Amino acid sequence: MTDAFEGIRILDFTQLEQGPSATQVLADFGAEVIKVERIDVGEIGRFQPPFLANGFSPHWSATNRNKKSISVDVKSDQGRELIYELAKDADIVASNFRPGVMDRLGLGWDQLSAINPRIIVAYASGYGLSGPYVHRRGQDLAAQAISGLMALTGSAETGPVPTGTFMIDYLASMQFAQGMMIALAARERTGRGQVVDSNLMNAAITSHLQEGTTYLNTGQRYPRPTAGIAHPLNTALYGYYETADGLWFALIGEYYVDDHWKRAARACGLDQQHVDDPRFQTLDGLREHAEETHRLLADAIRKFPRAEIMARFEAEDVLVAPVHDYDAVFDDPQVRHNGLVIEAEVAGVGPVKWVGMPVALSDTPARLRLVPPKVGEHNEDVLASAGVSPERIAELKASRAIGSELDAERAGDRPAWS
Repeated sequence: MTDAFEGIRILDFTQLEQGPSATQVLADFGAEVIKVERIDVGEIGRFQPPFLANGFSPHWSATNRNKKSISVDVKSDQGRELIYELAKDADIVASNFRPGVMDRLGLGWDQLSAINPRIIVAYASGYGLSGPYVHRRGQDLAAQAISGLMALTGSAETGPVPTGTFMIDYLASMQFAQGMMIALAARERTGRGQVVDSNLMNAAITSHLQEGTTYLNTGQRYPRPTAGIAHPLNTALYGYYETADGLWFALIGEYYVDDHWKRAARACGLDQQHVDDPRFQTLDGLREHAEETHRLLADAIRKFPRAEIMARFEAEDVLVAPVHDYDAVFDDPQVRHNGLVIEAEVAGVGPVKWVGMPVALSDTPARLRLVPPKVGEHNEDVLASAGVSPERIAELKASRAIGSELDAERAGDRPAWS
């Protein structure tokens, strides 16, 4: 099978989520991603609990499939020279340290582009490679806060609310991957590499680009809505409701249909006077009376089990969706059909499941080629393919310029993953 990014080589210095999720996208579609890790101990993400057998972190493994690992002391002269040799044939060097770290290590754009003019040096950071915040630490929650996203989220009663996961890390990682892909495409036309600059703050702000663009042009503001309504400019027909059995569902009643209120009111079994109330027949009227209409719907919906009330809405051609907990998410038949749960055997751990690849291509699909690697697992393979002799590999091991968990295991040291 031909993979979309077959023949592309990435030296991956990234850690945690923002960087590794991005390089994993290219790895899933065939790129050779060589994870460059601290000697023996690996990247800090490996130590995120909880753990499976022998200290294997599923949290870390979620972003590190289809990668090889080399473990190099890049602060040593020998280790740095080794990276320079690998960079000669690399297409991308990716990192998500704070700006300036790679330069201080001698592995920034100036040094690497002198070695390989076609190389793409891709940086992911908190705020960008320059500017007043360049030395600030970047983090998902900080990006949600500074970008206005938290202020948009939640209700008038709760105040600002962050997302339930590290959403901006993930969104920024997808933009980071996009930047690397665009740079590869540009190189096909120009023959030159370039710098990719991606950051958390930009990702968080562009997550609400419609609201942001509207504000910039009209001054429209977005106060947090009444509890139960999902967006400040929407109505009680766009929200989330609890049912008689303690379950929740999302109601998307403003879109795709006419007679918005009448359909929802009939589904809930409201009295005809409420169904026909002239105040509620337009979206402007529903916005004006958001609290009253939300209360009417919530009280009515709470009388029905979720399955029944959802069926009533569907009979009115109104879109609804269950609010799934994790048990339901990964048992959902469409989730399974879309291949969003994949499984493979990991030596020393057993069968491991991952969230799968979200994008499907008919001719060059993503696929699981390699399970997440042990620290330095591919030292010999990667270096040999770069033309490093067995004798020199032995010298690098002896000088501790490289090292691996496998070597430690053979010597009777700690088990893999620990």
